[in-house]
Amino acid sequence: MKFLSNAHTHTTYCDGRSTITEQLRAAERLGFVSLGFSGHAMQGFDWEYCMSVEGQAAYTAELRAIQAEFACRPGALKLYVGLEQDALVPAQEKAKNRTTFDYIIGSTHYFHEPLEGAYVAVDGSRELLKRCVDQRFGGDPQAIAAAYYALHGSAVENDRPDIVGHFDLVRKYAAFLGLNTGSAAYRDAALSALERARRGCAVLEVNTGGIARGYEAEAFPAPFLLAAWRDMDGEVTLTSDCHDARYLDCAFDETAALLKATGFRRLLRLGTGTQMWDEVTL
Repeated sequence: MKFLSNAHTHTTYCDGRSTITEQLRAAERLGFVSLGFSGHAMQGFDWEYCMSVEGQAAYTAELRAIQAEFACRPGALKLYVGLEQDALVPAQEKAKNRTTFDYIIGSTHYFHEPLEGAYVAVDGSRELLKRCVDQRFGGDPQAIAAAYYALHGSAVENDRPDIVGHFDLVRKYAAFLGLNTGSAAYRDAALSALERARRGCAVLEVNTGGIARGYEAEAFPAPFLLAAWRDMDGEVTLTSDCHDARYLDCAFDETAALLKATGFRRLLRLGTGTQMWDEVTL
């Protein structure tokens, strides 16, 4: 079984290293049947990471034009114009995004209150994150993990995105922070948030981006969360969170095998017809 699709794809419009054209060419070389772009939504801060107002408009216009062109080309892959939307995107922007884009990935990267003039990201500056742990959470990394999960679970439940993004991203700097991801407290916080997320969304991405960028040995989320999602009758889709076209299908085969071993019998991929999702049997 080959998984010939990806719903989580970034370009130079945000923090990606590859252009739209480079990502499309990679997808065609791999024989993809569908591809979804998911630029980081305009959020009003951290402009090196997300799209600007003008950039998001240009991203949308360019992709809609290419989407229309591909729709008229026999045998071309199906193209989707999506968005990765952070929990802290303003509510009015979230409402507009829902009607503008083909789908929304709901992710959480930041905490609410800035520190030292910058919003603290769980996957950004690890030094700033450590200072946040020390100054805001009493030096307890478990407390910041619990805060992350509470924010992520609440955002997904309330915003109702089409896909839940890299659910346990907070584990990226676990070793640096001294966060024990095997502790009962950590697992309880993660599972409680996962239950809330399931009330707001049926599709969880299994994200190999950390593998592609060399800081993780396995996909997000961890196996215990995948097993819990299976027990909640949740669906899964496989994504590479691709920032570099060379890694568009990074670790797809082995991750699909892991999902099968976990008890999943199918994956969802962006559809090739009139429906958003097609089923792929594992």
